[in-house]
Amino acid sequence: MIDRARYEARLAAKFIPTAIIATRPSTHTGRRLTTGWSRGKNRDLKHNCWLVVTADPTKKRKDVEHVVSFDAPVDFPGRFLSDDSLNADRLTKKVLVLACLTIGPRGNGALDATYVAQISRRFDWVLRHRLAEGYESFGTIPPFFASDLSKRLKAGGVLALVPIEDRLETLFATSAARGSSDSLNAVRIDDALAARLGVTTASLTHSSDFRLALLDVDPSLSIQEPSAQKDALQEEAEEQDFELADSGARVVSDAKVEWSLHGYLEILEHLFRLSSRELDHDRMQSDPFGEISMDAILTRDRGLAGRTATLLPPDMMRAMTSAARFVTTYAPYIIATLCDLRSNQKVRSYKHTNSERLMPTGGTRVLPQWSYGGSDDRPENTILLDEAVRHLLAACAILIAGFAARREIGVRSAHHGCLSESESGMLFMSIYIGKTDKDRVAIPVPAILKTVVQALEEISADTRAAKDTQWLFEVAFDLDKLDRLVSSRFHDTINAFLSFAGAAPPEGQESWDVSIHMLRRGYGIWYFYGLTGGSTDALSMMYRHNDPHMTRIYFTMALPGEINRVKSELDARLRSSSANRTKEDQDWIDSASDRLSYLKSHQKAFDEPRCEIFVEKLIGLWKGTESVIGIGGKALFNDMQAIAERAMASVRIGSRANDPGALETPLIQRFVEYAKKHFLEPVLGTNMWCAANPHDAQHRADAECLKLKGRGSAPWKNDGRPEDLMPDFDFACNRVCIGCRFGAAFHDGQRVLQEEVEQRRHTVGNAATASLKEEGELLLAELEADIARAGPALTGGAI
Repeated sequence: MIDRARYEARLAAKFIPTAIIATRPSTHTGRRLTTGWSRGKNRDLKHNCWLVVTADPTKKRKDVEHVVSFDAPVDFPGRFLSDDSLNADRLTKKVLVLACLTIGPRGNGALDATYVAQISRRFDWVLRHRLAEGYESFGTIPPFFASDLSKRLKAGGVLALVPIEDRLETLFATSAARGSSDSLNAVRIDDALAARLGVTTASLTHSSDFRLALLDVDPSLSIQEPSAQKDALQEEAEEQDFELADSGARVVSDAKVEWSLHGYLEILEHLFRLSSRELDHDRMQSDPFGEISMDAILTRDRGLAGRTATLLPPDMMRAMTSAARFVTTYAPYIIATLCDLRSNQKVRSYKHTNSERLMPTGGTRVLPQWSYGGSDDRPENTILLDEAVRHLLAACAILIAGFAARREIGVRSAHHGCLSESESGMLFMSIYIGKTDKDRVAIPVPAILKTVVQALEEISADTRAAKDTQWLFEVAFDLDKLDRLVSSRFHDTINAFLSFAGAAPPEGQESWDVSIHMLRRGYGIWYFYGLTGGSTDALSMMYRHNDPHMTRIYFTMALPGEINRVKSELDARLRSSSANRTKEDQDWIDSASDRLSYLKSHQKAFDEPRCEIFVEKLIGLWKGTESVIGIGGKALFNDMQAIAERAMASVRIGSRANDPGALETPLIQRFVEYAKKHFLEPVLGTNMWCAANPHDAQHRADAECLKLKGRGSAPWKNDGRPEDLMPDFDFACNRVCIGCRFGAAFHDGQRVLQEEVEQRRHTVGNAATASLKEEGELLLAELEADIARAGPALTGGAI
């Protein structure tokens, strides 16, 4: 604990970064903060509410301003972070936020305001857990603290971090002892109750178990939730990245945080890094992940739930096709209907002549109304205008995200005049990139986005003119009330649109569950894994690589090798006692830790989808929906069968209560582990797959593409070329790969091979000369022999 004077002296020595645009003495939770801000030279770091901005509001449409609070309730009973007893923790949080907004907690650059706000909220929950466990400071937490934190979050979300049941019982017992139990007969789940319990209002509101705990304390209670807080609670829930979950033995939040465990554990990592140079008032002497690494904790607790769902190429193309069809057929009709409504506000009608003629033949009628009103019945095969506009915005978002490969904030920030065309005819879209550039960047896009952007510009034209803005995804219900817009919350509207469009959901799903990030990720997966027979030129442009071949080398060879090198050196240095380290040693360790974290985050962007596609292939073989030929394919099939047999041995078979689907979970887990340790990648420019491990020298020696490449160089000459460190797909084709010991051909590859056989037969039969016919017959015989050695097609047919 530090006194107030020392706390203020430390803050006085800090400069205020430009990202903090305003401050105020305190935060009033539950309502928007519009007044009382100190700006410019009147900003004060001693204030407990900061307004943080890192983006240009003219380029980023939403989530520009974020409130960071330092007076939230963090302990029971009603103990706030602004209390003098928590001066040290409040200073720690302010130092952390300042670091995030300047050099970054890892020293590799300032963080986005949105991420800083998330770090702020997660810090509060880590602090709540520490206080609940009785540790006075972060410097006194035990080695198992991080592991225990993760287990509790996995088990029951943020409410599992504090003894909420005990606090409830104490609260009611105290009220009864004071003779004020009557005041608790009708309990409001609001800011006041949350503050007394030392948690957030959203964590209580989104926990059905908390309501049960209230009734356990007093079954006669009447539980109320003020409707005025609905919007604020919804925003807080979205910001905290809540996820549905089942309940456990403790009171839990219905919104678990399994997939964002990394964000909570990172708080401890950031504090440990800052301890050596900033946090002398509460220094963490030992690494909180010294006994068990963060990766090991996440592997144990996050598992498959921590992986972003993958939108496979066929599913993504089906969604994009539905979106393109809707935009091209319905956009003119919906825009005309909106114009009709704007010009005939007082005329109540189901039809208007101007728009009716644009209705697609046999399509759904769009009613020029925002609501039915009264008890009027809705005509069959009709939708209201607001629903139609939502569908149009969702369809446009799917196409922009799918072709521009950007995050949701980039899509939301699409602006008027965003398209441009080069002299060569290439189309570019200026789109906001928030994570790195924090600016608009020109991205190459296909011509279909001309239609998409034109539709958005037309439907948003009157709203943009009324608001004097440039945003394409803003459509007002009433031009006289511009604060009410048609929803563009894509995580809700995209799935509703796909359901309306009649697009069949992915196999095994009853409905669509698509996010913008899945579409962004699907872009790379589609180009690399789904565009068989194509190249990675477009993907390389998005990765900013000059050579398409470098796209694969970068992720497959360069990053893993660099990660292993840095990790080995770092482990060796960390074995020495912290007391014996020199300042130079500690600086090197900090730098290496930063580098390792940076490399891992970049490799993850490629390695996760690679593993997921690999697992999908294994599951297809196991289910019998996929088949494979080729020497590499046979080895893969044998491994799949062995994994399935081991998985079946771990599941009890024959019990009446046994679930036939019980095998899938352990099987998929084993497939994931197998995929992490083995390789299966599409051969660029072919319809084949390669199972060669680029890290294995023997695999490189046996790869047919490298043998072919070697024929072009004289072995007695040293031309200075480096050794091949991975299969070279520039020397690969369907015929070469099917004869290679690492080649595998799935359904589409087998079909292409048969087509190639037929083409060669046709060529032989129509050869112009006898020599061409003889050479063609030899090539045909070689291909047929290779295919014969590769087959027959193997399928599992397990279910």
